[in-house]
Amino acid sequence: MLNFLSDPAPDHVFEISEYALAGVSPRNPSGQNRERFHERALTASPSLPNLVRPQLFRDALPRVTAANGARRLNTALVIPDYAVRMAIVDFEDFPTREEDRLSLLRFRLRKTVPFHIEEARVAYSIQDSRSGHFEILAVAIANPILHEYEAIFVDAGHRVGLVVPSLIAALPFCNATEDGITLLAKSTGTTLSIGLIERTHLRLVRCIDLSTEELADGDHPGRGSFPILQQTLAFAEDQLEQKVNRAILCGFGPDTDAVGEQMEYEFGIPYAPVRSRFGPAHGENAGLLGLLEQFSA
Repeated sequence: MLNFLSDPAPDHVFEISEYALAGVSPRNPSGQNRERFHERALTASPSLPNLVRPQLFRDALPRVTAANGARRLNTALVIPDYAVRMAIVDFEDFPTREEDRLSLLRFRLRKTVPFHIEEARVAYSIQDSRSGHFEILAVAIANPILHEYEAIFVDAGHRVGLVVPSLIAALPFCNATEDGITLLAKSTGTTLSIGLIERTHLRLVRCIDLSTEELADGDHPGRGSFPILQQTLAFAEDQLEQKVNRAILCGFGPDTDAVGEQMEYEFGIPYAPVRSRFGPAHGENAGLLGLLEQFSA
């Protein structure tokens, strides 16, 4: 079931990514486990089957699950951003009945998602609800793809209560109280996820498959992502009428400083890597660590 971050703390949190499975219990944040594979176990897609080697995840699951006396673990699952579609949707009016809200969101998302919206799970969060204006963060995922991910855990006896894209799970790292826009850029495998955050509101979300982008010869996807970051900065200034005040980078590995310093040099934007009090953050566990931040707040 696709939800957001209002659920109670689960017994366990997992993040599933192209080459790894990570897990932790919020009751013991220091007991994080991660198993990395020598081959690609999934290829994220919003419309095609995702799990290439599902048995790798099934075999790794007992080894990354903390000991727990519960027969069925209440589990939160962080999935790849490119497996879903995320959008910021504005309405002049938003119905009060849940059924009407979901129907309206499906209508608005229908032409923007590469799957049948009536055969998808849709979730939302109201970010702003002033008179005559509702700003909604909406997430949609095709049911067959959602079931692919859930089955790994349900078949092992888990009760999956929260499923959330990695970028949204990582938003607690960007809860800024100062004015201005924060850019969060997260690189995982061949996917680049970008969010523009104003205080606690996500104003823009982008998710790009870099394997389909034309990179310069010898460009690592980390450095090759700079033109996309540049476009996003221009959008903030032109459409949101605000400049980005800072950038938070995650998953760029050895290219972190090269990307960050180029942003500082060309746009005067200070940067920093994602920092978590629960351990080093990278593209394969940023969502997991973000949920720990949320559940331990």
